[in-house]
Amino acid sequence: MSTIHYIIQANFIDLTIVLFIYLFLLTNHTMSKLDNIFFLITAVILTVLIASDSLDFYMEQMDTLYTFRYVTTAVGYTLRPIPIMLLATLLKRGTKSKLTPLYIAAIVNGILAFTSIVTNWMFYYDEQNNFYRGPVWFVPFLISGIYLICLLIWSFERYYFGDKKEVIIMLFIAFMSVVAVLAETFFHLRFIINGVGACATVFYYLFLHTQTYKRDALTWAFNRHAFYTDSEQLVKQHMVVVSLDINNLKLINDTKGHDKGDLVIVTVHNVLRECFSKKGIIYRMGGDEFIILCPKLTMEDVLSRLKKAEQKLSKYNYQIAYGIETFIPNMSLTEIVAKSDAKMYEDKKNKKNLAAQR
Repeated sequence: MSTIHYIIQANFIDLTIVLFIYLFLLTNHTMSKLDNIFFLITAVILTVLIASDSLDFYMEQMDTLYTFRYVTTAVGYTLRPIPIMLLATLLKRGTKSKLTPLYIAAIVNGILAFTSIVTNWMFYYDEQNNFYRGPVWFVPFLISGIYLICLLIWSFERYYFGDKKEVIIMLFIAFMSVVAVLAETFFHLRFIINGVGACATVFYYLFLHTQTYKRDALTWAFNRHAFYTDSEQLVKQHMVVVSLDINNLKLINDTKGHDKGDLVIVTVHNVLRECFSKKGIIYRMGGDEFIILCPKLTMEDVLSRLKKAEQKLSKYNYQIAYGIETFIPNMSLTEIVAKSDAKMYEDKKNKKNLAAQR
């Protein structure tokens, strides 16, 4: 088999997957602009990696050194850690985490890789086209390892907040990334990392795409559709049901604008998520109304967490009203929610009356 035939055969599926990513991005408008930009950057990086690795492999078969091989090798060293970094940073979406150190590490790695064309710090070639590692050859692997550690830590953070399915996918991506690096490093296989990167990207994209139908666009809480879908399984166990409403949101919308109202809704959801973590499943049913299903907590535990949420929200001068009911299998969840709604409205009325008396 000729070198060109081998390159085409080895990269055909990877390139097809990347082209599918471009097609998805052109035709899908359900995901956020930021998420689409993330996947576009990843697709471009994978495209460049496939091209540079193919050229590098072609020049590797030559008996003499082509100077351009330094460029293709530097591109490979620079870009390989970045898809892992992008996946890790996507886990921090919706947070205020400062990710600048990750970007600086990528820039430093790129500088070292391209200056190696002159300095031989990371790699070099002799006149017979033989490859040698330089004194800092390990830097791309070290940075990739740091990105993987961040991905694992942030995955477990999302698990703590109840995003179990996304965590499983991320852990599998991390595992396959390590396998790909080991395969290329110790068994001298080619194009494995690119293939894993392409598969991981398209699979994660499709996963997030399916989540847009289950998640609320503003808060990323589960939506009404997810509530009715999940309840089919959750009704088989005991749980505490919470109906929750934000007080005075209409007034905030009328006096300070809907952007401020949206901020209130997001803040309330984030506080609830922090207080309930993976012990409660939070659904935004519409407007300022939430339902929390707690199959792992007692009534006392739920009350304690709601009181904690009230204390945190009071710092923002926000107030919530809530009603709580216990659900037992074979009961009607619809009736239980109606009862918790009634208690919530009673709590809302009492808190407004108390505020009026002050």
